[in-house]
Amino acid sequence: MPTIPAGQRVWLLELPWGGLGGGMPAGVTYYKSLTAHAYVGTYLPEALEPYSSKAYSSLRWQEDELNGTEGPGATAAPMTLRPEQRADVEAITAAADRGFRQVHLANDVGTGKTLVAVAAAKAIARARGARTILVTVDRPARITIPSWRRTIAALNSTDGVDDELRWIIMSSDSLGKLMARNGRPRLKVDVAVIDEAHQFRHASKRTSYMRRLTRMDAPHETAPFVLTITATPGHHPGEWGYMSSLYAQVHGDPPARWADFGRALADRGVPLEPSYGKWTWSAEAKDSLQTQQAAISDVRDILLRHDPPLMLTRSAPWGPPPFDVDLVELTPDQWRAYELEWGDFQREMQLARTGKNVARGLAALVRLRQKASMIRVEHTVAAAKAELARGYQVLIATEMVTTAAHPVAEMLEADGIPVARIYGSNPDAEAERMRFQRGEAPVVVFNTPTAINLQAGEQFADGTYATDTPRRGFFHQARYSGLLAEQTMGRAHRNHQICAWSLLAAAGTIEERAGTVMLSRLIASATSTDADASTFSEVARVFGIDWIPAARLADELG
Repeated sequence: MPTIPAGQRVWLLELPWGGLGGGMPAGVTYYKSLTAHAYVGTYLPEALEPYSSKAYSSLRWQEDELNGTEGPGATAAPMTLRPEQRADVEAITAAADRGFRQVHLANDVGTGKTLVAVAAAKAIARARGARTILVTVDRPARITIPSWRRTIAALNSTDGVDDELRWIIMSSDSLGKLMARNGRPRLKVDVAVIDEAHQFRHASKRTSYMRRLTRMDAPHETAPFVLTITATPGHHPGEWGYMSSLYAQVHGDPPARWADFGRALADRGVPLEPSYGKWTWSAEAKDSLQTQQAAISDVRDILLRHDPPLMLTRSAPWGPPPFDVDLVELTPDQWRAYELEWGDFQREMQLARTGKNVARGLAALVRLRQKASMIRVEHTVAAAKAELARGYQVLIATEMVTTAAHPVAEMLEADGIPVARIYGSNPDAEAERMRFQRGEAPVVVFNTPTAINLQAGEQFADGTYATDTPRRGFFHQARYSGLLAEQTMGRAHRNHQICAWSLLAAAGTIEERAGTVMLSRLIASATSTDADASTFSEVARVFGIDWIPAARLADELG
């Protein structure tokens, strides 16, 4: 363990393996017991600041434990809850006040579950005099962790109180870092928020870690409060094992009696049977959709109709598409690539050299966008793969081809995922569209904002239909035009088919500003027709704005 002289501090660092370019920086030591690099001194050298631990990370938690004092938290523009979100927070806290160990939040995509979860966790911790809140998130962690960190900071900014809470945000794949060698948790969790809880529907190492960290086998009265979140709990009730202890509590049983959740349900008449170490529908249920629906309703309603309700569901009404923004944090190496001269960037990224390499004004801004979008390709691909695993077909909207559409499509196909390509001067655009619509290619990469239909359930001229698989959309690049952005989202969010969209952008780069232009113009477009602009207004606060005229932003961008 590092020795910390009086008046000094230890900083734990996220250094790449092998150190930085010229080897290990002076004063940095790797500590096997911490599985981290560390620097001890009165201040952290400027060259090491990009590698310092992030607020609310497990590395920061370790660092604070070593120092005996807490490092600085995150900051973000304030965010406020809508009335229905406040109602959800009140319902969750009411259940906690009544002594229930868990609530499941199953609202539809786009209803603001993250904001509800953070507000509820803060309120419950405050009421219980608790300190430690664990948040587990899904991949890609470089997008999901910053998103949760921003929301926590935004609510701290809103109420002006951080309650001296210790938040720890972890990818579900990294929960092992919180376990000691004897298999026990290295920290005592007071409140846990389990996002995308369907990740824990099967027996696995991550599920075992989650169960131990949240003490699911502990008596109800000594367990931490757990808020599980997902709009897609599982394919059948046998996959809801992450709620087993809550069902045990509702039935007045000890948690151990429900640890094998599928068995407990089957014993109570739910048509499930074991199959290769998992639970699945019985032969009778497999042949009857009505039987399946009735069984799901019965198990669900035990929580949904409970007093107080222990499962919350809120449907998204037909209206504007659910929309959010995920700002990706570039690594120090990615920042270096972003800041390279265009010619050097072309060489590093193995791009064909075209035209002059000196650019000014608008051309320079375009090249900055090209660099940022190409550097982020792996993050967009990871986001798409995560949504495919959740059962969606994925739309990826781009504007540029060489540095966006093409590398995204190639990386997906290199991973064995068929991609429909509707960009450039592809003469087979309609054939590509039909590949996506018929499900032969689960992903479509496109830069055509109008005149194509990519919605679920489209009826073709021959009377057949597109797949009814729900769609999920990503803007790999922001559109400066609000009209084109609105048209792009309308390719799948149409005719009563909901398609949630996310704008992906590199935080702190020209992309973030481009996203602000896109949002302000979307608001303006909706306002001009007296349409509902609330979705876009809420997301605009991620950028720290309530309203900035698009023209002014465009001027700022040159």
